[in-house]
Amino acid sequence: MRTREDKHDPIIVKRRSKRGHNEDHSGAWKVAFADFALAMMALFMVLWVIQPQADAERIAKVVLASTVIEGGAGVFDEVSRVPVAFDSAPEFDAVPRPQEVRFNAPRSGDVQRYDSEPELQALAKLMALLAERTDAMANLEVHVVPQGLRILIKDDDKRFMFERGSATLDPHFRTLLTALAQELAKVQNKLIVSGHTDAAPYRDSRGYDNWNLSGERALQARSVLVNAGLPAHGILQVSAQADVMPLRPEEPLSGANRRIELLVLTEQAETLYRQLFSENFARYSPGAVDYVQPVTEPADKPR
Repeated sequence: MRTREDKHDPIIVKRRSKRGHNEDHSGAWKVAFADFALAMMALFMVLWVIQPQADAERIAKVVLASTVIEGGAGVFDEVSRVPVAFDSAPEFDAVPRPQEVRFNAPRSGDVQRYDSEPELQALAKLMALLAERTDAMANLEVHVVPQGLRILIKDDDKRFMFERGSATLDPHFRTLLTALAQELAKVQNKLIVSGHTDAAPYRDSRGYDNWNLSGERALQARSVLVNAGLPAHGILQVSAQADVMPLRPEEPLSGANRRIELLVLTEQAETLYRQLFSENFARYSPGAVDYVQPVTEPADKPR
């Protein structure tokens, strides 16, 4: 406790100098940091300029190495507005996949005609790959025949192409026909589409039978093909075959007989087909045709 005398003693306050503290925290470090930041910025700018060129070169190598590019030689001759996804191209690390790759779009001249047996065999292999890709190995059968390529689309043990007794198409077969249309659109050959049924008798009160049913199914298949991209002029004929052309004659009721067939015609087969309906076989007379009223005999005349 302070005494009365202590209260009159002067109070001395000592203040320490902060000169040393200020010297330790001077602004010299800011200059060094600014130099460092400027150097890093320059480095990033250089990398930013160089990186797109490196990416372009690596992307070009991947594109050239791909086997699924349409257009063949001269693929980079022109620029197309159609984006193409290279799903089967090899992946490359550290380079982002481009959102769009531009190249010349397929032109009408790129559509190929298949006439020789090796060409038709190559087309048959393409159809087999398509069947595998669409889970339709049991539903698609392909044969090289003298007239061209015969493509059979048929039922299997678990899936029917059409509902029984109708032309309502199953979604699985709609997917298959859509995939076929996209490939056949690149084929210059003309097609014949035919519908087939089994021998189960079918007739309703209107007289609708297997001929009508097979014809409606063939027309339904044609409609799906055209809507999926196959040019309408690429189909030369749609025909109804009913049950007169069974795949298994010994089993007329077999589901294998229910099918849609696509016949890819060679140029020679197409020429023969056109000659059948040309003026060499049928002539049209421009003159009017007179209708002759049959003569009615008297009722009492002996017959």
